[in-house]
Amino acid sequence: MKRSRRLALFAGTTLALGAITAAGIAAAQPGEHRAASVAGAAATTWSLVQGSPGKDTGTSLSGLAPAPDGTLWAVGSQNSSVRKPILQRLNGGTWSNVALPASVGTYDFVAAASTSASNLWVGGLLNTSGDGHAVLHWNGTAWRTFKTPLSFQPRGIATTGADNAWAVSVLSAKHWNGTAWADTPIGIRSRAVAASSPNGVWAVGASTDGQPATARWNGTAWTTVPYPAVEGNLETGEVVPTLTDVYAASDDDVWAVGVAYLRNEAGKLFTRSLLGHWDGSKWTSTVGADGTSFTKVASDGAGGIWAYDGKGTMHHRTAAGVWTTATLTQPAGTTIAVGGMAVQPGTRTMWSVGWTTGAAGEADLAHWRGE
Repeated sequence: MKRSRRLALFAGTTLALGAITAAGIAAAQPGEHRAASVAGAAATTWSLVQGSPGKDTGTSLSGLAPAPDGTLWAVGSQNSSVRKPILQRLNGGTWSNVALPASVGTYDFVAAASTSASNLWVGGLLNTSGDGHAVLHWNGTAWRTFKTPLSFQPRGIATTGADNAWAVSVLSAKHWNGTAWADTPIGIRSRAVAASSPNGVWAVGASTDGQPATARWNGTAWTTVPYPAVEGNLETGEVVPTLTDVYAASDDDVWAVGVAYLRNEAGKLFTRSLLGHWDGSKWTSTVGADGTSFTKVASDGAGGIWAYDGKGTMHHRTAAGVWTTATLTQPAGTTIAVGGMAVQPGTRTMWSVGWTTGAAGEADLAHWRGE
């Protein structure tokens, strides 16, 4: 079964792009740095744990939700003859499917956030005819469904507790205060959201004038926060420079990744990766070499980060700023896509989830593990 394009849009961008490191950086403009060369230690490999190898199941995983209590959730969907959401939970080193009631079966699970085994929020896209998408909540005992209009697609979810959650769509956002959801104007075209505290919530994406953009929730409202502009002959339209993911280590330590689309003198389209850091007072941005991209970012569990480049390579930056790479295992004759990554709480073990696609277009959910 071939994957639907609609789901792929929310499960992560996969581009055939090269690698980037932070070596050879030269200043490009205030707040921006240019990565001029590729360097780093020899790559290691993340092993592949396949859900159902060789079967045309039409399954994929589009997000991970780690929780401080050690819980790690994965969400996704099955898009074969039977369409249904997928929820998995890591038990030790094994992923297990979590039974779901029929009442949530009309949604593809595309994003999730959690603070414990009894506080899981999920973004759901309607997978059949109906009047809206949904944000769903698991309290450890039962599911609760909050419908959203078809115009609001909850592609990003964040939470700091059962009485605080955020959902973002392209041009709007919603906040849960423990009693009800409220619309909260956000001011950017958001792609992802992350929270370090109730007043330290960040959304990233692009501005309406085609530049990378960020917005911060201050406890009552969203405020746009300046991000360094990308210079050059920028592409316009749907592929403007965009931040695609964000990780908030603390209120004063936030990382964002993305991609800028430009055209050279011959009119050929190329990309450059974006790596942004918030230090509590301003954003700085490192722009990669031609042909690079970043699509996902996550904690490494030790003060550093992992970033995914969309081409099968993970890039690790330690807390000291040292870069190395790791390659995702790729079965012969397949392409791979990553929908999310996270550190296993309380460990240094990294997990990435997504899917593999064979020559006939069949999709099969996958997990990759890095030690």
